[in-house]
Amino acid sequence: MLTSEEELLGETSEFAIGLHSGIFDCNQSVTYPFNIGVVAQYNYIPDVSGKWFFGSELGTFYTASGEDKLHRKTKLAIMDISIYPGISFPINAKITSDDNKVLRLKKLAQARKFRVALGLAIAIPLMKKSEGPGVNLDAIKPGLGVTLRTSYDLPNRLTLFWNVTRIGRDLDGYAYKSPTSNERSNGNKHNLSYFHKIGVLWNFLHK
Repeated sequence: MLTSEEELLGETSEFAIGLHSGIFDCNQSVTYPFNIGVVAQYNYIPDVSGKWFFGSELGTFYTASGEDKLHRKTKLAIMDISIYPGISFPINAKITSDDNKVLRLKKLAQARKFRVALGLAIAIPLMKKSEGPGVNLDAIKPGLGVTLRTSYDLPNRLTLFWNVTRIGRDLDGYAYKSPTSNERSNGNKHNLSYFHKIGVLWNFLHK
């Protein structure tokens, strides 16, 4: 029978905030717009002796670029929300055969981890100031997509992370030229947007 201490150690939560940079891609710009933003992330680990975890993230970023070959500029602020299951791999937990169950759970909970997760995401435009010939700000609307996430724990409660998110929506409002005419249509040719984030998190809750 588990003691109350063992039951308590069987699960854990993590809350972190961080900063990131990266690129924003709507398949239109010659040079990809940069992004910079902040994120807040919560992860729940139902069993520290297992690999599965569940999490969610709320982020906001600003993205901008210089003129492309059609003299268009990107200036946007976007909020993104994601939920995801994932798998974690403890690194250097230093578990020995002499460890009892409570000590083994503590070492697993405190071990640095490499994590991979795949989930659902929504992107919501907060500011729309893209400009130039053919830019249609009315086409910039919320969109749904998927997100792939990886992270690696560093010492001192820091976590390095890389995310890539694919949204099924044109988020920059850029028009494109039809291959059969000089007219520009309203929207992204592939109606897709990608944003990549590379950054660091600070963990507030860490057992």
